Amino acid sequence: MRRAVLAFVSLILVTAPAWAQLSKKYATWPDGPAGLLLTQQERAAYKTITSDEAAQKFIDLFWAKRDPDLDTRVNEFKLEFEARVAAADKAFGEGETRGALTDRGKTLVLLGQPAQRGEQPIEQFLRGLYPGRRLDERAPRMGVNEGVAPSDTQANMFGISFNRAKGKADVWLYPSSQVPASVGVPARLKSVMFAFLDTEGNGHFEMQRKIRDSKWAVAALEAMPAADLLHPELTELPTYPLLPGTVAATADQLAWLSLDPAPWPAGAMAEATQGVETENIFPAWVAVILPGDVPAADLMVGRLTEPDGTVTGTFQEPVTGVAVKQGHLYELSLPAPTGSSKLQLAFAAQGTPVAVRSLDIEIEKVAPGATYITPLVAGAEVMDLSAYDAGTPFVYGGHHVVPRPEGHYTTTDTINFFCLMVRPAAAGDQPTADVSTRLYIGHNPASPKRPPRPVKLDQVSPNVFMMGSGLPLSFLIRPGHYTLKVEVTDPTSGVSRTTDLPIVIPGQAQ
Repeated sequence: MRRAVLAFVSLILVTAPAWAQLSKKYATWPDGPAGLLLTQQERAAYKTITSDEAAQKFIDLFWAKRDPDLDTRVNEFKLEFEARVAAADKAFGEGETRGALTDRGKTLVLLGQPAQRGEQPIEQFLRGLYPGRRLDERAPRMGVNEGVAPSDTQANMFGISFNRAKGKADVWLYPSSQVPASVGVPARLKSVMFAFLDTEGNGHFEMQRKIRDSKWAVAALEAMPAADLLHPELTELPTYPLLPGTVAATADQLAWLSLDPAPWPAGAMAEATQGVETENIFPAWVAVILPGDVPAADLMVGRLTEPDGTVTGTFQEPVTGVAVKQGHLYELSLPAPTGSSKLQLAFAAQGTPVAVRSLDIEIEKVAPGATYITPLVAGAEVMDLSAYDAGTPFVYGGHHVVPRPEGHYTTTDTINFFCLMVRPAAAGDQPTADVSTRLYIGHNPASPKRPPRPVKLDQVSPNVFMMGSGLPLSFLIRPGHYTLKVEVTDPTSGVSRTTDLPIVIPGQAQ
């Protein structure tokens, strides 16, 4: 008997699918929203994977094969997909089934928003689809059964049984041009219709596959996985340049980053802002100011390293500093991976390194569609730009702020601070943010807590607004180290961001 049991257990182990050896996270991955994109060949290949490490490599390559631009680290397709999944989960959940895995959710995830959408009673929908037809005579008629409320009376039309009063049809139309050409939609059809019927009015919508022309909707969904597969030939993950348009640093240039001691001129300053990854990308911004008595740099070299020591990438780029009060300003926009990284920078003049610095880089991941406020950046010098490219470092709606990373000011300065607000909840013609400030000396408040005041936001792109304000420092008659705590709040959603801005007034021993 024992031998029989052991033999049975051995049989189970031998015949168990390979993915049964994976952890739950990877074993169930094909059952989630990403599984909607798997081709038959990919699904079969995934079932042969026997380790979590191999599964993660498969998934990374899976997304890379659908990336529209392999020359950038950002995968626009994946971000759009995640945004669709979030929208489907929010709008189409049915009982214990998450929204992205319902019939309507799957359609939204694969095809995006329909061009037209409308809801109507099922009977009205079917009569419009088949004009001149009547209800199946075999179906119960209104009030024919004693004790049955008219609202619960069932009908049957063209093989579809439904509650005449409660049944609802949710009808979506997609332009034929939005459907893969491989589907072969006839020229007579300007759009492809998806009909989701809630036959009993209980919130459970099913896509209909037997009504007129529904075969094109079915074919469109089946064709999407192959249509989204842009780089089926990929067998290895692409190597991304750290900065677009740059080339990798040489071994000699990278040696500058390890100089000991590292050159860093007195009075030099460096700052990195926090970036964010959502369906929009806001890279980390880096500013370095070298004093005027330092030779002007003509080359910037960088290396980005993840916490485990993995080098994300390197670059070398010719630079020309912008003359500012403190010296020369050098800036860059860094699309780093989500999480923490370390950026090493070297600035050279005529082949000789003049400044080397390491900066911590943070990229926060924010749910697609969420309201987000960037940390504030402050400075006394603000340059107005008549023309600029979207995403230019430290530019807020045409105002280019020169950061003061160490917060050194004089009483004749005004501290100007700026931030961006992504998707304010009340994004009308003139949305506002509530801004409150309080001054501290060390940990002790030096001013009373003031109630928030509304500040108008200026739009800089369809979903992005900027806030800017300032505070003259003439009232700081005593030198010392201060902190200006600034809190910016979206009054509708309640999302807020608090930033501590250092203010150092000379005169106190450092």
